[in-house]
Amino acid sequence: MALKRVFEMLKKRFADGDDDSPLNFKYILQVQWMMSTVGSWPHKQFGRNTLHAVLALYNLSIIAVFTTMIVLGALYLKKYGEDISFFVSGHIFLCMVFHILCIIRLSLTQTKKYQEAIKDYLLEFHLFYFKNRSDYAAKINTQIHIISGMFTLYVICQMASGCVLFMFMPWYNNYSNGMFGKNRPENSTFEQAEYFYLPDYYYTTLKGYWILFTFNCVTSYIATIGLFVFDLLICLMVFQIWGHLKILRHNLLNIPLPENARSGMYSKEENNQIRLLLKEIIIHHNLIIKFVDRCTDAFSEYLFTFYLFMQFVTCVLLLEVSSLTAETLVKYGPLTIGMHQQLIQVSILFEILNTKSEQLIDAVYATPWEQMDKRNRKTVMFLMHKIQRPVSLKAAKMVPVGVNTMSAVLKTTFSFYMVLKALAKER
Repeated sequence: MALKRVFEMLKKRFADGDDDSPLNFKYILQVQWMMSTVGSWPHKQFGRNTLHAVLALYNLSIIAVFTTMIVLGALYLKKYGEDISFFVSGHIFLCMVFHILCIIRLSLTQTKKYQEAIKDYLLEFHLFYFKNRSDYAAKINTQIHIISGMFTLYVICQMASGCVLFMFMPWYNNYSNGMFGKNRPENSTFEQAEYFYLPDYYYTTLKGYWILFTFNCVTSYIATIGLFVFDLLICLMVFQIWGHLKILRHNLLNIPLPENARSGMYSKEENNQIRLLLKEIIIHHNLIIKFVDRCTDAFSEYLFTFYLFMQFVTCVLLLEVSSLTAETLVKYGPLTIGMHQQLIQVSILFEILNTKSEQLIDAVYATPWEQMDKRNRKTVMFLMHKIQRPVSLKAAKMVPVGVNTMSAVLKTTFSFYMVLKALAKER
């Protein structure tokens, strides 16, 4: 009873009532708004061509700004690399990696295959369009809907806390060091969240500080969207695939037995009904495979860069928090937890998808195929052959994404971390 009350409370909080389209769901509107603020939502696929054209130009301008920031960061590192600490160098390198990753993701959103994948997700594949097929489908739709809403809210809170702490910790350090007072320390410079090769005016004067601080606030928000919301969108799509697989497995395991228990075989009329059920199951499975293939085609390079850059990002973040000072823990702690958690949760979600796909094989074999006629048995054999192919997304269309890939990334990360830690001690 307690679990039922909790479920009803969550349903009331996160369910959207009688909305006639997934486009009107709260969590989809939240994702759409965040993606639109970085010019990355495919409005063209939903009939808003003018808005899409404007945001596409905005998207290109962000890419240009981030490219400039990478160049200026590299120049700053080249000029002052010998004068700054190893940890500050790591911070600048980390920001550059973040910007490169954001550029890759922002560029992805301008491809047709990405836009078509989002359109299919919201207009064809979403469980909303399957909830009326059975009571179980309606139940799974509600569960996935609640999970998606909760997960979206959780990621938004994580993004907000990480972005605020990353930006305002340098501001607090400046405040505590008296940089905003009349009697500022001599020959002092303002601490910034990000450093670029710019005139000293932006690091030595109060007006210059606020200009660069405002710029860093805007770019940090965009980078946060680029780092977290794209993965959030992938996770929401994986939730839907997972829900479809659960429904498919349930339908396989609940094929009715023959009414005549003595003969042990289906009658002619029953075989006709079973034939229709099997046909519906095959069509549903084809729909899942088609959507997964489209997602793989759209996001395979994205997943490859995700795991590639995660090795660098998590490694440098571990190095930054390794000093264990209050400043580094506040500034990098939430970001370190968030990035590692992002790697783990994406990998585990894909692993669950792989596991659920493998369960379909047992579910097909568990069907009462012995009691069917010859035609239906051939259909079951055909289905068994099709279901041998795992339902999984692949990085670079080659490497299956899952726990094994995550484990390899983490092992490499800790190896790099130990090497960098030793270099930091030498310096």
